[in-house]
Amino acid sequence: MLGLGVAGLVGVALVALRLNGVTTLGPGGAFAVFLAVVSGAAGASLFALGASFNYLVSLFHRRPIRQGLFAKPLFARPIEHLFLPLGGVSLLIGLTIACSAAALAYRGWSVDRLWLYLFGSAMLILIGIQLGISWLEMSVLRELSERNSREVRHS
Repeated sequence: MLGLGVAGLVGVALVALRLNGVTTLGPGGAFAVFLAVVSGAAGASLFALGASFNYLVSLFHRRPIRQGLFAKPLFARPIEHLFLPLGGVSLLIGLTIACSAAALAYRGWSVDRLWLYLFGSAMLILIGIQLGISWLEMSVLRELSERNSREVRHS
């Protein structure tokens, strides 16, 4: 959650700067964008890994397990059910930004005007793919866990 929060904060700061007329970033701003991309991708991966551990652990305990960060789940409904739609939205937004940047490049925009959009679209595409893969992985693990629980009950 921290990684996704850092990425979101940097994104909001960039939008606020742009709305205030800032059109260039210095070394600190460029590093903040790099940090946002790495933090966003890593945060999504680590969050998905933690969610998948619930299903892996339930295979060994032979009953459903929902363990959260502080011993309790953060959300009433398992958030991994939203991974596919959230991943799809992230992927779509990332692809839209990338295609728009490519169109602008062919209209003469230089890479120094487009790099920020390309960086952001790369992050959104990678997060979208990661969430889609994680949704598929957890769907399989959930099915195995439920099958395992049914077999234990019927024994």
